[in-house]
Amino acid sequence: MKKLSLFAYLLVLVSVLACLSVPAATQIEPTPSGKLETQVAASIFKYQTATAQSANVKATLTASVPQFTATPRPSELPSFEVSVPGEACWMNSEVSVKTGQTVLITATGTVNTWAGAEGSSSGPEGQVSICGAIQCPVQGVGYGALVGRLEDLDAFFVGTELEYTATKDGQLYFSVNDWECQDNSGSYELTIMFK
Repeated sequence: MKKLSLFAYLLVLVSVLACLSVPAATQIEPTPSGKLETQVAASIFKYQTATAQSANVKATLTASVPQFTATPRPSELPSFEVSVPGEACWMNSEVSVKTGQTVLITATGTVNTWAGAEGSSSGPEGQVSICGAIQCPVQGVGYGALVGRLEDLDAFFVGTELEYTATKDGQLYFSVNDWECQDNSGSYELTIMFK
């Protein structure tokens, strides 16, 4: 009778172990001194503790990993400050543009186009006297006006503000509207902002 209940007890334990998914490497063998229950209980406790510890470590690692979300920031468009001396005919600003890019050019300052003579000074809009000579970079615009060009393309009037769209890749050049720059003085301060 004692053997039958021990056999039934072993079947129940084997079923319990199968339900708990004890790894196959865990071997439980009966001992002659009747310590079978102690071995089984110790093996089950050891396996459950290891599983619980693994779960805790995994949960801790998952919880401690910071979660980042990418938030798009508005891109900062480049802006350049350029000083154009009155005596520099066609100064390279070293600001490069690509075909289709638009820049906003704003300018301040004063330039004199005739060795400091009275009435020969103006801001970027130019003097009242119109430069009609063929040598003027832009005909029909006042002497001393701020003018620009893209590489070797035709010159254009800039004045105090111009929104310009590039028709080719290249660098922007600036000058005062005059053909004899060596006796000029003063300067224009430009801000070139990409749009």
